Amino acid sequence: MALITIVTSDNFSLFQGRGTNRFLMVGSNKRSGVSRSATVECGALLLTLLSGCTEPFENQKTQVELRYVTPISVCRSKLPPVGDESRKGTVVRDLDPAQWLETMVPGYNDEEGITPTSLDCTGNYVFANESLRGGISDRGWPRVVDPDDMTINTGPNGMRILWLRSLKFENGEEGGPIALARAFGDNAEIYGVGSFRGPKATRFQTARVGNETIVVAETTECDAEAETCRKRAYFFLPRRGRLIEGAVVDTDRTAIVPSVSERGLYAQYHLSTDISYEKDGIVLLEQVHVRIMRTEIPDLDSDRSLRTVEFSRFLKVERDTLFSSNEPLWERVVGRD
Repeated sequence: MALITIVTSDNFSLFQGRGTNRFLMVGSNKRSGVSRSATVECGALLLTLLSGCTEPFENQKTQVELRYVTPISVCRSKLPPVGDESRKGTVVRDLDPAQWLETMVPGYNDEEGITPTSLDCTGNYVFANESLRGGISDRGWPRVVDPDDMTINTGPNGMRILWLRSLKFENGEEGGPIALARAFGDNAEIYGVGSFRGPKATRFQTARVGNETIVVAETTECDAEAETCRKRAYFFLPRRGRLIEGAVVDTDRTAIVPSVSERGLYAQYHLSTDISYEKDGIVLLEQVHVRIMRTEIPDLDSDRSLRTVEFSRFLKVERDTLFSSNEPLWERVVGRD
């Protein structure tokens, strides 16, 4: 501990440094009558004495950086050590679907299978989510999970996004629990568990929004009759051990409707969305291109571009959801040409 006392005629300043705690008390110059030059000299002396005490700040900075890279785990299970000597120094590990499932659903084993009332590692029911209502297990209950039932997508820093597709729906979609996880050293960690329903080919990835790692699900749904496809992005926020759906946006979409300005013709609307992630939320740059469809009717001016509309909106993180700064451009443009 260092204790330095600086005394002037009617005023004093006290500085005490101990570990990472620092206190500085400086009297009022106006009341004491101390000259500005004396105050400046004292301040310069204190700064000189502090120049060698920066290590605690460096430690704090390192902790912030590490926390930024890796979220806080809510579940952890021990893994057997790596037996291969050549992989002894391996940090991030790959697990098979059965190992991931045992981590996400601790009570699961291949003999008993998974049931409708199984609990995940956070203590919540695996299938108790409104998005999974109406889904059925095509192999009945209890269900022994096949490795092909689990989608595993890879993210940066060894992150894995798991999707157990245990339920089937009438429209062809599949559903089940999702989790953000990582196997590191001798531990398998879960950072959040949620639910998702969508096409089997759904792809998952992680994204950084400020200090958070969010999960993004990207889906593609095609209409064979209309020969159009719709792509959407689902954003999940990690909250209290859960992955909560914060917003859903269209990233690519097409619609053909009767034109209100060109009688007898049809207008085609095509949306494309660019997504970028920032400190406080997500920026969506939406663009809708409008064109008049080709027709065989003579004397009608068809097959031409009509206009392009572009707009940027912001999804701001607010507690458990993402609030949009404006309505989607699609809803404000389609059907007006």
